[in-house]
Amino acid sequence: MHILIRPIILYITYFLLSFTPSNQFIEGVVGQPRSFFPNQTITENDQTISRLIYRGLFKYDNYGVLVPDLADSWSVSNDGIVYRVKIKSNQFWSDGKKINSDDLIYSAFKSKNLSGVATDKVDDKTVIYTLPNKFSPFLSLLTEGVMQSGTEEEYKSLTPVSSGSFTVARIVRSGPIVKEVILLNDRFPIQKLIFRFYSNDDELRIAAQLQEIDGFVSSSDKLKVENFNHFEFPVQSVYYALFFNLRNDSLKDLAFREKLQKVLDVESLTRNYGIMVEGPISRSVFTDKALNFNGFDKIFSEDLNKKEITLTVPDSENQVKLAKEIQKIWEEELNLNVNIKLINPQKINKTVIEKRDFEVLLYGQEIDRDPDRYVNWHSTQKVSPGLNITGFEHVKADRALEEGRNETDNNKRLTHYKVFQSVLNENIPAIFLYHPLMHYYVSDRIYGIGEKYTFVRADRFLDFANWKKISTN
Repeated sequence: MHILIRPIILYITYFLLSFTPSNQFIEGVVGQPRSFFPNQTITENDQTISRLIYRGLFKYDNYGVLVPDLADSWSVSNDGIVYRVKIKSNQFWSDGKKINSDDLIYSAFKSKNLSGVATDKVDDKTVIYTLPNKFSPFLSLLTEGVMQSGTEEEYKSLTPVSSGSFTVARIVRSGPIVKEVILLNDRFPIQKLIFRFYSNDDELRIAAQLQEIDGFVSSSDKLKVENFNHFEFPVQSVYYALFFNLRNDSLKDLAFREKLQKVLDVESLTRNYGIMVEGPISRSVFTDKALNFNGFDKIFSEDLNKKEITLTVPDSENQVKLAKEIQKIWEEELNLNVNIKLINPQKINKTVIEKRDFEVLLYGQEIDRDPDRYVNWHSTQKVSPGLNITGFEHVKADRALEEGRNETDNNKRLTHYKVFQSVLNENIPAIFLYHPLMHYYVSDRIYGIGEKYTFVRADRFLDFANWKKISTN
């Protein structure tokens, strides 16, 4: 009976909501959707919608804490290799079918993150995951949305059967162009969430000025849109830093790197760009708060006799502006000759990152929520495609990173990661700068938007259940 009733209820809900605009929120976005399947999403817009319509076995809550979602219980073998996960009873897909272990196995098979992980069915609600090696961040990989078995073979990449707070109710097209994706939920005060697609940022801003939309994300913090409020949320999945290429003879000198650090007041320098990064494991329960993440010394200066140094920077407005501020400080406080080398942001991976062709690089790296920083800082990751772009190498740091990803007890992991952070802080392979801000412009008819732990841009909807809209009728 449930299989028939739920789709009918959704249809009736959509029909009724079509006459109640006060129960809808329209967000304007640029681009075109391709796929909402969790294993296929590439663009931020597709990832945002995918997170709204799919649930994982686990999720991160409003405070950035990993908590169970579909999972009811789980256990880990003593050797840290075997994970047994049982899903909650009476969890349903949008077509009314029950979510079961076949769906978990199918999703694991399709997931790039779970490649190499063996899955075995115990019963309709229980699956065993067997890892090739011990890997303590494994549960964080299970935050990826679970798909119904056979989903990809249905070829409904924009209207899939889903399990999240929202269901894709309708796709509005004009020929081959998608104009709107309409999502529905039957529990929140605002029950219809519409993503309206535009060709470019200019069209998006005009739509906001005409009040055709209720919200949009922008890279600019300077927009003045009548009747819109401006919210700023840090995107903590990215940190910008000054990376030192330790292969360079000059930058091998720790004393020189210390001087470069001492004259930069990171907190004030980055105030207009985002929130200050607290080391390599930033703003986490694993962050070692005892460390000083701003090495600024206000009374320090030195004459380095016009020594030359090249600062490589992506040619984008904010990074160029910040690079010039850093250039000015280094030249005035250290008497350096700082050359700024601008690189096309679309080409920086090929021309700079992969080849490790830089002296000092102002760059933003993506990180995961889990404190594991092996791929970013372990010595085995010095060569591309590893992400240890500085070439940093330290026995104690390597050991701490190895133990941290092999230890499942969080208290013991914390001990290992404190060692890692301390070693990195002492050796200064990089000067950590800021997490960028997401600028979210929302109609003043919307209220209830609160503070939350925003790691990725999709987290702007974490508290959507609290949003309400003032009726204009």
